[in-house]
Amino acid sequence: MTALLPTRVSLYDFLFEDTLPIDSILADIGGLSIPQARILIENGIQAIISGLMAYNQQYGGDAVLKKLLKRTQIKDLRKYNAFNLKTMNAAYQNGHAINDTLFASTEIQKLVCQKLADQTQLSNSQLRLLLGALSLLCLREIAILADYGQLDAQEIDCWFRLQPQFFELNRTNADEVNQTKTPILAYKLPNFDNSWHQITGYKQPTITASTPAEQIPHYAKVIGRTHQATLINNISADNDQLIVDNANNSEVLTFAAMPNIYLPYQRWLLQLAKISDIYLSRKRLKVSPEPVQPPSRPFVNFGFLDKDSNNNKQNVSNNLAAGQSNTPFWKNPVLILLVLVLGGLTLMAIGKYQYKKSQVIDTPAQISKIKV
Repeated sequence: MTALLPTRVSLYDFLFEDTLPIDSILADIGGLSIPQARILIENGIQAIISGLMAYNQQYGGDAVLKKLLKRTQIKDLRKYNAFNLKTMNAAYQNGHAINDTLFASTEIQKLVCQKLADQTQLSNSQLRLLLGALSLLCLREIAILADYGQLDAQEIDCWFRLQPQFFELNRTNADEVNQTKTPILAYKLPNFDNSWHQITGYKQPTITASTPAEQIPHYAKVIGRTHQATLINNISADNDQLIVDNANNSEVLTFAAMPNIYLPYQRWLLQLAKISDIYLSRKRLKVSPEPVQPPSRPFVNFGFLDKDSNNNKQNVSNNLAAGQSNTPFWKNPVLILLVLVLGGLTLMAIGKYQYKKSQVIDTPAQISKIKV
């Protein structure tokens, strides 16, 4: 039996796990201790996500794509294929303007920096640049994930509407349950501090009741396959922290009973969950030299959901290939046209050569007649 966190479609969980390796470099670039850097990252991510939710709530998914995820600084930062001092320095130098767009006003920025300053014991001037670098990095990671998932503005809106339920999860209880069974979580994710919403102006909607799990067809709950080793045995999903397929003990992963997770009917969310899992498994935000080639977009194969259509397409392609291989040479119009063109050009070249040759031969006779 295999299991996967449902929070693979949670911005908070994704960014928290993705940015785990950057503590030391953020500490170096900002002159902090590593514990200070860890506190700044944990709480800064919450402020950034809350600000992003407020921005989406005010302007919509189209503005998120055009004004944030596709802005020049993020495109430039995506040219770096690894995470190192060069990457962090680029984020530190170019991230000062990102918060002017992300947060609605200068007052909100001051309140965010003041709260982070109280938590990290840093000055507001230090935090302003560090928060800009962290915002730029977080938005770059979200932009890559959205690009790999090929999300449009409407899908961005749907994705962000899922986030409030992840803000409400009690992470402490989930960690305790997991530790009594087996250490599934490689990190301890703190509970989301909803007081950030009061600062950023995000109005958190009321979470509606989810569709009963028994009313959702099994195929609609499938989010993909995993290549991870077996993690747990006989653990239920009652803590809302696991996606477990108890039906057939296969490698197919399903959503646990969580509010509003009826979106697996849409293929983009299935793809996003699996791409998020693949992306995090690559651990791109680790201290490493710059690779020569950028990483390729993760390929998620959903062929197991429509095997019949794939078989039909394969049969058609095989028939076409067989039909092409059995076509005689003299019945192939392309080859016949090619032979005619080459033949015509050859005849023209021969005619031109003969004409020039006759002109050269006639010239001495004409000269002799002129002299006489």
